[in-house]
Amino acid sequence: MTESSGMRRRQAVRALILSEPDESVLLLRMLRPDRAGHFWLLPGGGIKPDEDRLDALRREVWEETGLRVGGVPRLLWRRTHSFGRGGKATEQHEDIYLVLARRFEPTARHNPEPSEVGIFREFRWWSVQALAGAASERFAPRTLPLLVKGLVADGPPPRPVSLRD
Repeated sequence: MTESSGMRRRQAVRALILSEPDESVLLLRMLRPDRAGHFWLLPGGGIKPDEDRLDALRREVWEETGLRVGGVPRLLWRRTHSFGRGGKATEQHEDIYLVLARRFEPTARHNPEPSEVGIFREFRWWSVQALAGAASERFAPRTLPLLVKGLVADGPPPRPVSLRD
């Protein structure tokens, strides 16, 4: 994590875990940093100083879901967004990778981060239809239901797509 002009910059990775053959996506429900509600997000997190992106992705997915990521996942999207935590603003740059897997029962028992234990509320596999019909839910990225719909209908983009929200 680096700091510039009072804004912390953080590099992170996330996995869009798409189940085969039913094309559902695994999401985590998380307590918002301001504790004013919840939102659904893709598993993943910050890159440690001594890690490359794929090592960080494999570690984060294992810690947060119990899934071992094999092969070389495809980079789908690059997302930049800002959030506040602990009274400090953070600009996060995320690489979001496609991870194909058979549906499994996720577990967070491998997560060594005590700060995350109290903020993750549940796992859920979401179908494209369930995502599209979840108007009262919040997702990160905000356009995740549309992104997943496009991915399932058209396949991965030929080059990573930049997202900003």
